[in-house]
Amino acid sequence: MLRAALGAGMATSQLNQLSGSAPQSSGGEPLKVGFVGVGARGSTVLRGLLNLDGVEIRAVCDLREDRVARAQRWAKAAGGPEPAAFTRGETDFKRMCQQSDLDLVITATPWAWHTRVCVAAMEAGKHAATEVPAAITLEECWQLVEASEKSGKHCMMLEQYCYFRQAMQVLNMVRKGLFGEVVHVEGRIQENWIQQNWHIFNSDGTLAWNGEQLSKRNGNPYPTHPMGPMALWTNVNRGDRLDYLVSMSSKSRSINISAAEHFSEDHALAKQEHRQGDANVTLLRTVNGVTMTLYYGGTSPQPWSPEHKLQGTKGTCIGDMFDYRNDRWIESKVYFPEVGTRWADLSDYLREHDHPLWKALGGTAETKRVKNWSGVYDYLMLHQLTGALREGAPPPLDVYDAATWSAISELTEKSVAKKSAAIDVPDFTKGKWKTNKPIDLSRV
Repeated sequence: MLRAALGAGMATSQLNQLSGSAPQSSGGEPLKVGFVGVGARGSTVLRGLLNLDGVEIRAVCDLREDRVARAQRWAKAAGGPEPAAFTRGETDFKRMCQQSDLDLVITATPWAWHTRVCVAAMEAGKHAATEVPAAITLEECWQLVEASEKSGKHCMMLEQYCYFRQAMQVLNMVRKGLFGEVVHVEGRIQENWIQQNWHIFNSDGTLAWNGEQLSKRNGNPYPTHPMGPMALWTNVNRGDRLDYLVSMSSKSRSINISAAEHFSEDHALAKQEHRQGDANVTLLRTVNGVTMTLYYGGTSPQPWSPEHKLQGTKGTCIGDMFDYRNDRWIESKVYFPEVGTRWADLSDYLREHDHPLWKALGGTAETKRVKNWSGVYDYLMLHQLTGALREGAPPPLDVYDAATWSAISELTEKSVAKKSAAIDVPDFTKGKWKTNKPIDLSRV
């Protein structure tokens, strides 16, 4: 295991470099970006980057030449140079990472390639950023940490849920002390991947890459969306850390049923055993005694719902992180006597407690965003990432966030396999969580 190799021997100079290493680009020079994987999600992130000032796409890597050509056209249409093309197979990203004129490499490939691309980038002296999750296994999580600490290069996971307006407003209110001491949080990811036919089945009757993950694993395979806001609210890795978890999955039914509906009842995918339970519930506890609940459900019919709960000693909020209309928020008799004893809506206090980043850049993000549901959040997230690197500052979310949040997947699998036994969460910071300061994502 890489964990043993990381234990005591990291040089102080390397740790100092990681905390604020300067990128190759500085001053008024653009941040030069290489991009790996420009399919559906990758194309959205790439177009979001092209809407930012001070960013140039210098290289694009994908298995499909038509996707790379499309990305090249977009980059030129945005006024930049034509990016170099890398299309020589699955590992051509390694050749791309050796380009001397790249500051940052971003990957939006299938999950199994995220760690490999990021490690290759950091070993080549480039910063890295990845779509979620950053890693699938604990070993990969430690690989990310080791590569970042050894190279002094940053690795940020692009967790857009942290930038939802409601999530950031709650973060701002937590920082102001309006909820008192946070004692419990809950988050869920549920969306009907199968009915959307999203990465589950290929048209030729085989499992797509995500379907393969769900077929062979059983835990919470996709924890980072709900975990991101929760970790920021509770200062995970910044004054507190995850201690242990227990996890339980329901039986698996929906993949078989959907395969029969898509193909036939006699189809191999309809008959074979698929491991992932239709529902998974995970309980976590931090060293400082905060409890957390994570819910996953991505295979059975249910609406998309990024619902969260935060419970503090002075108040509780419950609501949809995406839609103000579905929120029930703070007990007003505690905080807001002007409205009596009813529960107040979060939107009632948006003007006073809106997050500073949204106040400063929300309008710009709405104007410049890629025109889809995630465009505004992507803009804010990518603005903070690229702006920090251009100025030689650490990105808002670091490699320890990426490793800790992603590690939940394998840890839940271990717990489920052991009849919901308690499983310890590794301390990827190796003690630095005790002195790391909480963040508020306010940097404009």
